[in-house]
Amino acid sequence: MRFLVALIALTAFASSAWSQGHQPNVIYLMADELAYYELSHMGNFRIKTPNVDRFASEGIRFTNALAASPVCAPLRCNLMTGKNAGNASVRANDGGTPLRADEVTIATLLKEQGYATGGFGKWGCGGRDSTGVPEKHGFDVFFGYYDQVHAHSFYPPYLIRNSEEVPLPGNNGGRKGQTYAQYTIFEEAVRFIRENSKKPFFCYLPFTPPHGMFDVPADEPAWKLYQKEAWMKDPKVPQDAKNYAVMVSMLDRQLGEIMDLIKELRLEQNTVIFFTGDNGGQDRFKSKDYPR
Repeated sequence: MRFLVALIALTAFASSAWSQGHQPNVIYLMADELAYYELSHMGNFRIKTPNVDRFASEGIRFTNALAASPVCAPLRCNLMTGKNAGNASVRANDGGTPLRADEVTIATLLKEQGYATGGFGKWGCGGRDSTGVPEKHGFDVFFGYYDQVHAHSFYPPYLIRNSEEVPLPGNNGGRKGQTYAQYTIFEEAVRFIRENSKKPFFCYLPFTPPHGMFDVPADEPAWKLYQKEAWMKDPKVPQDAKNYAVMVSMLDRQLGEIMDLIKELRLEQNTVIFFTGDNGGQDRFKSKDYPR
């Protein structure tokens, strides 16, 4: 099974595919504030990412690719529209600036070619009742967070599907709750892929982890990867740093599940998967004792 990991223009890829009468499925997974140096195949010896490592070994690594903007909202506008930072409508990271009503996105173009289009995660290009909502820009369905302020909690009282609130039981927007939003978002993404497996689909996964707040359930399976790590038991290491590592490994687990799903559905010869960070990470947990 061959997968492609890449940072290239989706529109260029799609145009080439269409010219050959071929419509491959496209899955674009983008982790929020994930840096290249936080992946084990790029030399990180603390954070464990076995599925990303396998993914990279089977595909192409674009190690010189650069983000079009240094912060969340403008980058998402750049990605969706193909515009550079100087021409994009979203240039500030205030969390509320929307796409203009007339702006064409990659989802718009793919939908015109008969693709089912779904987005699951953090939109960041316009809140509800704005010109930038995803369902006005080519998405059949978008489920998750529309604005960045809402996305700063992994236990929000609700998520949004096509501008309508979907309550999450047992949550009040704090750092703990009953329903972990990332799990719910991932389940919706898997459902979308299954339901559209018989036709070409574009599945955009702008997942919020490992962006803060750095919250992850105590029963997340990725914790098991760190049971024998001394630094995980070191009181000098902030709990948020430990949570962060587990969040990255959680995303790694979910990437592996998507790869397995594509194989189960026998779509591996007709699916291109992208895995990227958005605007890069930060050395917020660097210390004298743990310089990396």
